[in-house]
Amino acid sequence: MSAIRPNPDSSLTTTPTGSLEQLYQRLRGDPDGISGDEAALRLKQHGPNQLVFHRVRSPWVLLLKEFRALFPLLLLAASTLSFIAHELSPKEGYGLIAGALLAVVLLNAVVGFLQNYKVEKLMVAFLDYIPKSVNVLREGETHLIDARQLVPGDVLLVREGDKISADGVILSASELVVDESVLSGESVPVEKQAADDVIETPSLAFSASTVVRGNASILVTETGRNTRIGSISELTQTTRADLTPMQKELQHFVRMITYLALGIGLVFFVTGFVIGNTFWTNLIFAIGIIVANVPEGLLPTVTLALTQASMRMGKRHAVVKDILSVETLGSTTVICTDKTGTLTRNQLHVETVYLDFDEFHVEQTEDIRRNRTARTALEIMALCNEALSNSEDGTRTGDPTEVAMAAFVDQLDDYDGLRTRFELRHELPFDANTRLMASTYQTRGGALYMTVKGAPEAILERCTRVHSEGLVRPLRERERSQLSHQVERYSGFGQRVLALAYQVVDDPEAEPQGLVFVGLVSMIDPPRPEVPAAVRACKSAGIRILVMSGDKAETVAYIARRLGIATNPRVIDGEQLEQMDRAALAQTLQNEEVVFARIAPEQKLIIVEALKYLDEVVAMTGDGVNDAPALKRADIGVAMGKRGTDVAKEASDIILLDDNFATIVKAIEEGRAVYDNIKKFITYILTSNVPEILPFIAYVIFPIPLPITVVQILSIDLITDILPAIGLGNEAPEQDIMHRPPRRRDERLVSFRTFVRSYGIVGPVQATLAFVVFFIVLGEGGWHYGERLAADNPLYMQAAGALLATIIFCQIGNVMACRTNRQTALAYLRRYNPWIVAGVAFEIAFVLLITYVPALRHIFTTGPIPLTAWLLIAASPVVIFAIEELRKWLVRRGIHWLSV
Repeated sequence: MSAIRPNPDSSLTTTPTGSLEQLYQRLRGDPDGISGDEAALRLKQHGPNQLVFHRVRSPWVLLLKEFRALFPLLLLAASTLSFIAHELSPKEGYGLIAGALLAVVLLNAVVGFLQNYKVEKLMVAFLDYIPKSVNVLREGETHLIDARQLVPGDVLLVREGDKISADGVILSASELVVDESVLSGESVPVEKQAADDVIETPSLAFSASTVVRGNASILVTETGRNTRIGSISELTQTTRADLTPMQKELQHFVRMITYLALGIGLVFFVTGFVIGNTFWTNLIFAIGIIVANVPEGLLPTVTLALTQASMRMGKRHAVVKDILSVETLGSTTVICTDKTGTLTRNQLHVETVYLDFDEFHVEQTEDIRRNRTARTALEIMALCNEALSNSEDGTRTGDPTEVAMAAFVDQLDDYDGLRTRFELRHELPFDANTRLMASTYQTRGGALYMTVKGAPEAILERCTRVHSEGLVRPLRERERSQLSHQVERYSGFGQRVLALAYQVVDDPEAEPQGLVFVGLVSMIDPPRPEVPAAVRACKSAGIRILVMSGDKAETVAYIARRLGIATNPRVIDGEQLEQMDRAALAQTLQNEEVVFARIAPEQKLIIVEALKYLDEVVAMTGDGVNDAPALKRADIGVAMGKRGTDVAKEASDIILLDDNFATIVKAIEEGRAVYDNIKKFITYILTSNVPEILPFIAYVIFPIPLPITVVQILSIDLITDILPAIGLGNEAPEQDIMHRPPRRRDERLVSFRTFVRSYGIVGPVQATLAFVVFFIVLGEGGWHYGERLAADNPLYMQAAGALLATIIFCQIGNVMACRTNRQTALAYLRRYNPWIVAGVAFEIAFVLLITYVPALRHIFTTGPIPLTAWLLIAASPVVIFAIEELRKWLVRRGIHWLSV
């Protein structure tokens, strides 16, 4: 089996190779830059240096999209059938039901459109990732131009704080350090250098990276869509996104309910001919049965439940781009997460200091203060440092390691205060060859004090003495080995280590030799404080967390262990992954604790594909451009709003505006609750189909008055059932919801058992109670079997109204029973849900109004109900609730075929 390779169409842009002279020839470039006329020609050839990460969609397109799903199409088909029935039989109320069905589809489309339009405006508000203006060298002169006018062959000038706006080769550089985490996922900035004769990786610059320190001139080689960030953007746009689990389940449900409605309608269309009815009579009743089987209230209820869940997530600073994403996150089995900026803060912090051959963690402030060497270490960290403080907001800018040390000094002393006590005499900037930096100060006593920091190996080889226990003494070889071992230990944890040293000198420009060793400082991009609890919650919910990062292996493994994501993970880097075939990768993912390090953007996509091949429901979190293709391909993409790039936000389904990983856990809980609740109100809504269908069937077969009219069916589906259904859709999560494993991939939202419960148990009981009340009213009014009654006959209106009232009251018991699936619902009778309370109150008020207000009786075909019928109607909720409690009791005793 062949190794896994990225799709050739999704490969990144070609990296410049060969010599600098060859590159000049290929680009027809010049160290002083091309001319303005040549730039104009190249702009026409290559196009503007611009990436559009969100293609604006017309509001009309957004609105029309709401009518493409199966369920709106089903309701539109039912509405069309109702219009046909109205033309055939104008007085039966089919015109009203047709208009109501059309109104339901339109209302749902408007709700969905408004949600998507709000997100559309948010996405349009995100700025393109290319800077607005840049400095270029053209024919030896510096020009400030619009970044979109950059072309290959231009010489781009950048300095500290600038965002690089094109790919290129570095021609000259001064202390250049670049943050490429947006592309690579690696948190540590990269030291860059000018290209020599041969172009190598350290001399390459990429669009969207940021200059942390220094300045440079860059020969532009690629712009716009041809840059590395552009290639990833193109890969994202060509990546296919699957239907969400909820979309698949609703499609499955719509197919089932459509087949059921058409099947029953066809059976009784044919049966009508057997008993002698005319073609048009049979067609009208077939349409009535089909319409009665379609749960008209389901579409707006599902939409409202998902929309309200999205609004609740919005209050937690999570923007839901598609309301179906809420439920998808709830069904997640694996979360693939980037490390930098997602699990960690994307900001280096001092983790430990090693002084007097003893280790101190950053939290041990008092122990550090008592150490005799600490004072000297703090002075070196403050003096051999170029981090600048902003007096307005207190923030600092500069090299991340220096900013981290400045923050550590502030914890124990005063960074800016320490620096004012000494006078700077000379600086030796950091050099990639010597791998150290030195700053010489004059003390108030007049002595020259050289402070040095740098790579431990470079510092140790220049140290002959050590500052220990307040004294300076020779550094022993055993101690030198101990320090080297400690450096290896910190590096093994993925930490960045710097050594501190000093020397009293006679000449401020002296070379750093014969240094006094002071200590080691280890730094790391630390985990976000809320992440450990979120990881524990995910584990208790049976959700696996998989770390995929461009950072080095030691760092990724350390963070995974520290957060409890993995105990002893196997680290797979990009090169190893490239050699693995699909079977090996799938087996590894299935059977081992794995973290991925040093992987390329395309490889994240490969991992997501492998997980989906294993039937996992994959959520992908990230913030960088390198995350975007996998965000798009995953079942649910979660982008970070603060640090996230526009590409990541465009590719995602949910945007966390506060970058809080813990919000994902709340979203998972919300998604699981939404799934449970949708299942509950589907069960609730389906139940009333049976007492709506059976009266039509009985009317066709037996010589009795039509027990229920289409307007009454409509009043149940679109008036009385809606509020209780919305109430079920807004039930609070059950207490054990985050202690259950993710639902099985083959678990259906609406299963055969759901139909057994609705159509085989509760529905028939509702129909029986309704028929009993119907015939009690008819019998007390003097009706005889076989006697036909006119639609405006007072007795008929009383009986039909009593049947309608019985179904509505049965639904009161049904909604209370549906608040749990397996556990007893008795405790939930005391659990306040304003929607359900309002729904029950509205149902009772509705029955009383249509029964006793004369103006409403003709519309709903109702009349005053006798007291004997009222007694059974009032008892019907208790009967339904008791039957459901019995069913759940049997399920808890192991009779699983009765479960929903």
